[in-house]
Amino acid sequence: MTTALATLTAFVLLLTITAYSVAGGVDYGAGIWDLLAGRGASADRARQLIERAMAPVWEANNVWLVLAIVVCWTGFPLLFESVFSSLYPLFGVALLALILRGAFFAFRHVWTGARGARRTGIVFGISSLLAPFFFAAALGAIASGRVTVNGPSTSVWEACFNPTSMAFGLVSLGATAFIGATFLVGDARRFGMPDMADYFRRRAIIATIVLITTGTFALAVIGLENSRLVGAMLTGLGTPFALAAVVFTPLVGFLLWRRIFHWYRLLGVVVVGSLVFAWGFGQSPYLLPGQLTISQAAAPLGTQVLLSIVTLLVVVLVLPSLGLLVYLDQRSALESPEG
Repeated sequence: MTTALATLTAFVLLLTITAYSVAGGVDYGAGIWDLLAGRGASADRARQLIERAMAPVWEANNVWLVLAIVVCWTGFPLLFESVFSSLYPLFGVALLALILRGAFFAFRHVWTGARGARRTGIVFGISSLLAPFFFAAALGAIASGRVTVNGPSTSVWEACFNPTSMAFGLVSLGATAFIGATFLVGDARRFGMPDMADYFRRRAIIATIVLITTGTFALAVIGLENSRLVGAMLTGLGTPFALAAVVFTPLVGFLLWRRIFHWYRLLGVVVVGSLVFAWGFGQSPYLLPGQLTISQAAAPLGTQVLLSIVTLLVVVLVLPSLGLLVYLDQRSALESPEG
């Protein structure tokens, strides 16, 4: 019973990480394109579109981050202790960037003038780069095998900053830029801004190439550091998801290149979700590769039962609310009359 519930909890944890990677990735990606927009009339219109698209839903995405943390420390306290005692520099930078990003997204509405807009935009954009990079680097550090039970097998800095963690971070930046641009194409079309739809269509194609390049590089790096994980991703449980990412990433780029505006956003979600699932299922049944399995890390049965009840309540109460929010947003029902 404990093993079954622990497996279910591990799957819920993977789902929350995936949800945050997708939903949060859309917003982080928008922030990255805000930073890279430059100056001029097109840049101003791009930033207006980004702000208009993000404003109704951006805070809601942090629900998944909070849920992932709660599920981790409650369901797998030994994993939580081991990971955070080893990787606190990565999480510290990511959380600081998350705070600065939210604060300066709000400040840009009250800090008027060209100078204020530039300063708030720079902090907002850089934070949008740092947060996904360092969150993903933490997953890469785990995948590298340098995080061991009760602490790192090497120094904290070597556990945090190594080839696999940096490769995961780069893939995360590519994926967030990819899904951010993909969704902004849809937002521009929804708001009747054909020039911006073409603007972000070109950037989505570029991001597709970047994601393919960084993904290939990361796979090579992981193969050198953890060949078992690569084997499981390519010939084991992670294979269907790795294959989905390989097939659908260039397909999204092709659809946008040909201006076929059907299924591209859904396929973008599948791509990012598949990348996370390929890692998660490839690493299974280990939470810490080669050291700590799901059953070994699981909290006592009573805790697992209570966590399952809380998870069910989240499904019943939170998911419909978020679904309604997204539904209304996509129909522009949340904008003010002036918007």
